[in-house]
Amino acid sequence: MKHLLTSLFLLFFALSVEAAKPIAYAARSFVDVPLQIKALVAMGPSTYFFRDGRPHGVEYVWLLDFEKFINQGRDKSKQIHIQFIPVEPGELIPALYDGRGDLAAGLIPVSDGLRQLVSLSEPYLVDHWCAIGSKAAEVPHDLDDLATRDIELPSNSYARRLLLDVNETRRLDGKAEIVADDAGSGSTAEILLREANKGSSKKLTLSSRFISNLWSKIFSKTTQGVCLGSPVPVSWAVRRENNTLLAELNRFITAKKSTLINHGIELTRTYLHPDAVGKLSRTIDPLDKLAFFAPIFQLAATANNLDWLLLAAIGQRESGLSATKSESGPTGVMQVDPVTARKMGIKNPHDTGQNITAAARYLGHLRELFSSPEISPEDRLYFMLAAYNGGEGRLQGLRSKAAAEGLDPNRWLGQVEVIAQRSVGRRMVDYVSAVSRYYMAYQSADRKQQSEITRSASAPASP
Repeated sequence: MKHLLTSLFLLFFALSVEAAKPIAYAARSFVDVPLQIKALVAMGPSTYFFRDGRPHGVEYVWLLDFEKFINQGRDKSKQIHIQFIPVEPGELIPALYDGRGDLAAGLIPVSDGLRQLVSLSEPYLVDHWCAIGSKAAEVPHDLDDLATRDIELPSNSYARRLLLDVNETRRLDGKAEIVADDAGSGSTAEILLREANKGSSKKLTLSSRFISNLWSKIFSKTTQGVCLGSPVPVSWAVRRENNTLLAELNRFITAKKSTLINHGIELTRTYLHPDAVGKLSRTIDPLDKLAFFAPIFQLAATANNLDWLLLAAIGQRESGLSATKSESGPTGVMQVDPVTARKMGIKNPHDTGQNITAAARYLGHLRELFSSPEISPEDRLYFMLAAYNGGEGRLQGLRSKAAAEGLDPNRWLGQVEVIAQRSVGRRMVDYVSAVSRYYMAYQSADRKQQSEITRSASAPASP
C-alpha cells in the first residue's frame, strides 16, 4: 500500500504546475488545533539539518516562527508545541497522507495533482527554476541556447517535471528538446551548485532561484541564466480534514509574508558551508563531538536497556555535549546532581563515564516509576524527562494536582503539562519539548544513516 501511495504521489506530482488560487480560510479559532503539532520536515542541506547537534534550516526557522505566532494571545498553560519529524524529501507527502504528521514542510511546489492528495496553504514563496553555471562559462539566456548545453539534475529535481511541459511546447513548435542527465546517486541541488562554483565543468544545472539565492554568498562564482516556464508557488501541506490548522497557517503567512523569507535565509546562512551540507563548528565538528561521546552513551544505554540517542538528546540540552564540571550542584555532560548520582551507586559524578552512567541509571529508575499500563509510551517519556529536570517528587506532586483538578494525571500534553506551567513556570515544559525535539530528530537522522549504510552494502560492486 505504501508503495502504491508513493507511486500515485509521484504520478500526480508530475502534472503541470498551475498558479496558486487564493485559499479562503476561516476566522481565527483554536478549536481542534492540537497542543502538539507534528510537523513532517524534509531533511536537506537547506531545509532541515544539524550542526553541533542542533537543528537548523529555513523550514526549521519558519516553523518556529509559526509556533511563536500561533501562541500569541494563548493562555500560557495551553501553549502549542511543534514536534519536528524529519523525513526524506520523497517521503514527505506519503507520510502526511498516511497520517504520520499534521503538516508537511519542505519547499513543496504547488501542483494540481498534489491538491488531490492534501490541502495546501497559501504560498509563502513564489519560485523559479533557472539555469545555473560557473561565471567562467557562458550561461544561456534563452531556451534555444539551453537546449544545446549539457545539463545535470538530481534524479528527484522538480526541474524534471517542469521540463515535461517545456519540452511538450518545444515539440509542438518543432524545436529541439532540453535534455538533462542524471547527476547520480546522492546528488542534491546544493551539491551541483557547489560543483558549478568550482568552475571545473561547463555543465549547467537547473536550480530553484530561492536555493541559489540562499547559497549565493558561499557559491559566489556561479551565475544565473534563463528560467523555465511560469513562476511556481511553494506551500505547506496539511491533511485534507485539518481545516483549522490550515486556517492558522494561512493567517500566519498573510501576516508574515513580507519578512518570512528573508528571516529564514538570514538565520540559516550562518550555518551553511562550501561542502554543501552545512557549516562546521568553529571548535569541533558536531559529528565528531557526538561520535566522541557515542561509545559511552551506548555502553550506559545498553546496561540500562535505554536508547542511547535519548541520552544524547538529554546531554545536548543539558550541556551542549560538553563535559563541564561543577564542584557544587549539577555537573558533567548530563548535569547530574551529585546527590542523585550517589543514590545511583556512582562515586565520582564528575568523571564523564560515571556521569553518563548515573543519568542512565536514573532514567531507568524513572521508567519503572512511570511503567503503569495506564501511561502510554509517549507520556512515559515525557514524565521521565520532566522528572529528570525537576525531580520525581515534584512531578508526582504535579500529577496529584492534575487529578484533583479533573485533569488526566497519566497524560502530559494539555494535562499535567498545564499544572507544570502554572506551578513551576515554563522551565520544565520547555525542557520536555526541547529534549523531545532533539530525540526525535536524532532518531530520524540515525534511521537515514542506517538506510544509507544498508543501501550502500547492497549496491553492486563497481567493475
